[in-house]
Amino acid sequence: MVTQKLRRWRDRGAAAVEFALVVPVLIILIFGSIEFGLAVNARTMIGNAAREGVRVASLGGSVADVTASALNALGPVSGTKHVLYTCTALVGGCVPGAAKGGDVATVVVTVNYTGITGMFPQLTNATLTAKSYMRIEG
Repeated sequence: MVTQKLRRWRDRGAAAVEFALVVPVLIILIFGSIEFGLAVNARTMIGNAAREGVRVASLGGSVADVTASALNALGPVSGTKHVLYTCTALVGGCVPGAAKGGDVATVVVTVNYTGITGMFPQLTNATLTAKSYMRIEG
């Protein structure tokens, strides 16, 4: 017959083994949630930066103003950042920064996003792009 003392002695360490099996899964879930949340936040901020840049362009801002406002809106997003400002004329040509009212401004913001944990290679070197259009006031 198994006594109470013998049963406790046999079960010693079972909690430690179960904990050791569960901890890696929990760590992957926690860091995965953090990495995914930061990637979604970066994507949202890139879209907002494109909208902010095209808003400045629609008010007649120069190329430097558009680029500065878009980069400022990106804030703490990690990675290499690039802003492209172009315009499309309804009639004739269009020069960014000196466009006429009625032309359409386009701002494309591209970021080579780098994640913080490195656990997910598809997020570590992802290229996130946002494009926004707006008619130039005038």
